[in-house]
Amino acid sequence: MNAESQTAKQNRNQSEARRIARAAYPYPGCCICDNRHVVLAHLDHNASNNDPDNLAWLCPTDHHRYDRGLIPLEGLKLLREHQQRVQGKQTTLYMKDAGAKAAATRAAKGIGSESARKAVATRRARQPK
Repeated sequence: MNAESQTAKQNRNQSEARRIARAAYPYPGCCICDNRHVVLAHLDHNASNNDPDNLAWLCPTDHHRYDRGLIPLEGLKLLREHQQRVQGKQTTLYMKDAGAKAAATRAAKGIGSESARKAVATRRARQPK
């Protein structure tokens, strides 16, 4: 091990970085997708820089995307602030919510009711007796 990598390893203190990140960003979850399985990302890719502005909780997928340059730094910082502002509550929409809204709209407009009745009849006919 050369002297440079040994110095970098000594300066890298992940437990200290996690403590700082938990204090600065107490609400859990990936600041991009709300996933609760997170890892700590050093935004400048310098593991010895534990400044709170340099840390973010990211899921492994979004961490990889950030490291590859697919997520811009300023956008990530805005999302990190938003995550703390909403106190870690999930704010992403789910398709099940969209489905319920779409079903209510179809019912209000009377769209697809005949198709729905046909589907119910088909399911009932196919059920084993």
